[in-house]
Amino acid sequence: MAGDFLATFMGNTNRAKVLRAFFLDQSGVFTAPLAAKRAGVSLPAAQKEIKALEKLGILRLGKFVITLGNSSNRTIEGKQKKEAWAIDPTFKHSVALSKFVHEVSPVHYSSILKGLKGSGRFVAVVLSGSFMGDPSRPADLLVAADGLNEGRLETAIRALERQFGREIRYAAFSGPEFRYRLTIQDRLMRDTLDFPHLVLLDKDRLL
Repeated sequence: MAGDFLATFMGNTNRAKVLRAFFLDQSGVFTAPLAAKRAGVSLPAAQKEIKALEKLGILRLGKFVITLGNSSNRTIEGKQKKEAWAIDPTFKHSVALSKFVHEVSPVHYSSILKGLKGSGRFVAVVLSGSFMGDPSRPADLLVAADGLNEGRLETAIRALERQFGREIRYAAFSGPEFRYRLTIQDRLMRDTLDFPHLVLLDKDRLL
């Protein structure tokens, strides 16, 4: 990845990629093959770096949830048959490391705007939550558009989820509703704009 400061800083491209994959989906549980796929490294490389990160206390063995592949749509939690890892929330530098990884990791913001194109005439697009390394925020993405096509927006969001490898929580509004919410400073707006966020589009210069 061109301009990858994290890899340069760590002096280990594979470790930087694996670390980024975990922190970009902090609620996720990864087997080594899944981590390799998300990080874009070989399986042996992923296994090596996972063990190193586990030794540092950054990762820990996690629960492996199995979803039954039938019409029952039931999810069962059984005995862990495969090793799987997750970010260890008790690691004392977890929050600081998460913020650092998100801060220095290149995110192709242009691909987000391009991906949303065709869903409406957008007046505002704001990144928050997991995009900024803070999954405690109520949404990862706020969008406001005139003539919003909710079906196309949903399809666009799902495509972006595949691109970023995780769920994207979003809130969508018409232009007038967005302006009204800004005026009254409702809770969603406060919980987004009073914390780290990134404005990708502000057509009416409201933000």
